[in-house]
Amino acid sequence: MGTPVRSPLADLRARLPELTARDAHRLRRRIDGTERLRDEGRRRAAADEIAADIEAAERRVERRRAAVPPIAYPAELPVSQKKDDILAAVRDHQVVIVAGETGSGKTTQIPKICLELGRGVRGSIGHTQPRRIAARTVADRIAEELGTELGEAVGYKVRFTDRSSDETLVKLMTDGILLAEIQTDRLLRQYDTLIIDEAHERSLNIDFLLGYVREILPRRPDLKVIITSATIDPERFSRHFGDAPIVEVSGRTYPVEVRYRPVTDPEDPAADPDRDQIQAILDAVDELALEAPGDVLVFLSGEREIRDTADALTKHLQGGAGSRPRCSRSTRACRRPSSTASSRRTAGGASSSPPTSPRRR
Repeated sequence: MGTPVRSPLADLRARLPELTARDAHRLRRRIDGTERLRDEGRRRAAADEIAADIEAAERRVERRRAAVPPIAYPAELPVSQKKDDILAAVRDHQVVIVAGETGSGKTTQIPKICLELGRGVRGSIGHTQPRRIAARTVADRIAEELGTELGEAVGYKVRFTDRSSDETLVKLMTDGILLAEIQTDRLLRQYDTLIIDEAHERSLNIDFLLGYVREILPRRPDLKVIITSATIDPERFSRHFGDAPIVEVSGRTYPVEVRYRPVTDPEDPAADPDRDQIQAILDAVDELALEAPGDVLVFLSGEREIRDTADALTKHLQGGAGSRPRCSRSTRACRRPSSTASSRRTAGGASSSPPTSPRRR
């Protein structure tokens, strides 16, 4: 018996697994439609068009593979010591839970581990953050560590701002952006990997994503999902995804000295009736300035307090130091630098907790 002759459409179908998930789905549907054509001439012409599109899709994959930059890991980060464990877990399982304390480096290093594993080529690595300012700053940090311009291999997408493209390998975004994309991409085919960060916050967006992603996993066997969480009940996330493996990463700790500096003297509150919170912060900064050089981080309760304190610090620190306001809402006015920083920089930040004394960083 002779060797059976393979259909040209069968040969084209065999090339689909090497394409991006989005291209493979689109071209698979075209091949299915072509197979139903009865006219041999039309079928041959359609097959030729599909073959040309497959070649173009293969070139896109090669361009993405060539765009992966050299990858290095900061040795001082605890997650770097667990790199091989995380890489093996992601390679061997569809869902992995990474539990790490604050400062472990998981947010910036896990996307690089995925790139080293070959992810991000057949689709982008989608990396969610609960807040817009986090999506922007993390994208900027990863791009800096990879030595690329923001918006190329690494980009971000938040409300009203999109610094990503079809060529982006790692895409930072808010949870809400990913939810919105589900409306037009039900199986999230533009991604080959999803990193849902800060899952322990358990916001409505995060909970919805966790439930939705679990439902689509059987239909996307090629999709890898990494859930990152602080060390707050990671077993619960594991059970949700069918006892997914947990990789634990330690955090970095530093010695902390606590000093209490009330705004007014509790034993004699009438001694300085004009003393307010801003003056107390200025005095605390002056006290810290007499010690070793460093930065000072001031937590305040709202944007107005941050701006007023930043302006007062700018006027008070005339020796070359500066202040830089930072708000959780990240308005344009609150992002503006107050002056140029030199050996000491003072920053204001918004916090849900009551105002506290300045902290040395």
